Amino acid sequence: MKKFKLREVFWGIALVAVAIFLVMNQLHLFAFHLKISMIIWTIIFGAALIESLADRSLFGTTFSIAFLLIVYAEPLHITKIVPWTVLIAAFLIYLGLSLIFKRSWFPKTVYFNQKKRQDFKNNHSRADNNVLNASNSEADGEDIVINQRLSSVSRYISSKNLRSITINSSLGEVEVYLDQAKAAGDVVTVDISGTMGEIEIYVPTSWKVNSDNLNLALGELDINDESTGDGPTLMLTGHFSMGDVEVNYV
Repeated sequence: MKKFKLREVFWGIALVAVAIFLVMNQLHLFAFHLKISMIIWTIIFGAALIESLADRSLFGTTFSIAFLLIVYAEPLHITKIVPWTVLIAAFLIYLGLSLIFKRSWFPKTVYFNQKKRQDFKNNHSRADNNVLNASNSEADGEDIVINQRLSSVSRYISSKNLRSITINSSLGEVEVYLDQAKAAGDVVTVDISGTMGEIEIYVPTSWKVNSDNLNLALGELDINDESTGDGPTLMLTGHFSMGDVEVNYV
């Protein structure tokens, strides 16, 4: 079964579980009684935690646990430290674990990412337009928009006339692969907007990178390896708060 189908089935089961648990709770079939909102958020963040562990996402795992603590603040008697103390602590833990595990529970290699990109090519259909959301992974238009929130996503750009990419990212991880893309001109603009996350961009070794117009607040930019300098320029622009941007040459 395709990966995106497995994810849809997973969340479908989670929603059915919410409905069953809600009815049983209202009928007082449990020894305890939870608010409806607590049941819903428990299923949502619990499912997000399981999915994040399956995807080896440090960010998703850390913040899923943090939000569960916020949901159960009253029973756990931690109301004095929610939400901001818990969220700040979660962010610091995420940063610390990112340094230890290099942003993944397991080491990543270029071979792994190239293989994963090929798997996506085999398992996903091409997007009908240039706005990439959770249901699609590839696009080949001139101007691409990637929207991500509370998730970990990988996007593969195969455009032969690429001009710009817009990345809107909040509370999650985004991987963008440009190794199969060709620029329309001398410059490809990547405009980044968002907060609290991680963005990884994979570009051919011939591309140059210019980050003069990218504003990072409480974050950092990492450029791994060096360009041969005979290709187009990847122009990074925008504003990204409390997050990291990483450019890898492949």
